[in-house]
Formats: sequence, structure tokens, C-alpha cells
Amino acid sequence: MRWIRSIKVSFIAVSVVLIALGLWLLICPGVSSAAICVALGAVSVLYGTIKLLGYFSNDLYRLAFQFDLAVGILSIILGMLLILRPDAVLSFLPTVIGVFILVDSILRFQTSIDARHFGMDKWWAILLISCVGAALGVLLLFRPFESALAMIRLIGLTLMIDGTENLMTCLYTVKVPRRSCADRTVVEADFTEAADD
Repeated sequence: MRWIRSIKVSFIAVSVVLIALGLWLLICPGVSSAAICVALGAVSVLYGTIKLLGYFSNDLYRLAFQFDLAVGILSIILGMLLILRPDAVLSFLPTVIGVFILVDSILRFQTSIDARHFGMDKWWAILLISCVGAALGVLLLFRPFESALAMIRLIGLTLMIDGTENLMTCLYTVKVPRRSCADRTVVEADFTEAADD
């Protein structure tokens, strides 16, 4: 239980960092390309690691992390490329992020449908935010802006939506199994054997 609780807290923290990174790019799009790559790479590696740990956790419903084995591995690989070879990735960074966000949003769309089958009240919120994330991912693929600053702002907005998407999924679908009463307390009682008639 402590393990899945720790994973949940870590996933929430990474989602908040992702939102903060997106907000940073949205407000300050003029930062250097190297700084963007290192920041994105570090968050991507951390994000992928948490996803892998979540996949192997004992989440009660197994909704939030059900697709995260492949996504976690890809996220770590992408993060390492951003850190070690930023020059090779920078030219097609919007496309890479667009594909990654699109795939992640489609998987979260599936999670929302599964959450509905489990009877969870907030499944529609996950569905809505995953549709917004998918739309922004597609927008990044088409590169609608000529300006580099506008593209960085779009990347920032997309990261904020993806972080919110993961945060909502984690908060609404990750359930920590409760310990049974037998595990928490031992009830002692006196008894008297009834005599046979």
C-alpha cells in the first residue's frame, strides 16, 4: 500500500512539474533551445520512470497505468535523446511532442471509457481533457505557426494540458487498496464451549 501511495504522490508531483514547465514555455518562449531540450529531457525521463513504476504497482483498478509500459520506455528514450543529442531532435521537436501527446491522449481516452465502466463519476472529465490534448497534439503535427516563439508557446500549452490530463487521471482512478480489518487489529474474545445435551 505504501508503494502505490508513493507512486501516486510521485505521479502527481511529475504532473505538476509538467504543468509548470508548460507554463514556463508559454510565458517565456524566448529561452534558449538548449535549455528547452534539457528541461524537457529531464522531465521526460522522470515522467517515464514514474510510469514504469506505476505499471508494476498494485493499483486497485489498474486504470491509470495500464498502458504505461510502452509509454514509459518511449518517454525515457525521448528524454535521453533530448539531453544527449538536442541538436538532432530540435528540428523536429514539435512533431515528436505532437505524436507523443496524441498517443498519450488517445490512451487516456481509453482510460476514461474504462473508468465509466467501473462507475467512476469523473470519467467525463478525463474524456474531455484527453480530447483537448489530442487536438493540440494534432495541431503540433501540422505546425500552424511560422514563428518559432508561437510554436514554443503552443508546445507549452500542450504540455500544460498533458500534465493536467495525467493529474486528473491519477487523482480520479488510482486507488490505494485498504488494509483489511484482520491486518489492522486482532480481536480477542473469551468463549465457553457449550455442553452437549
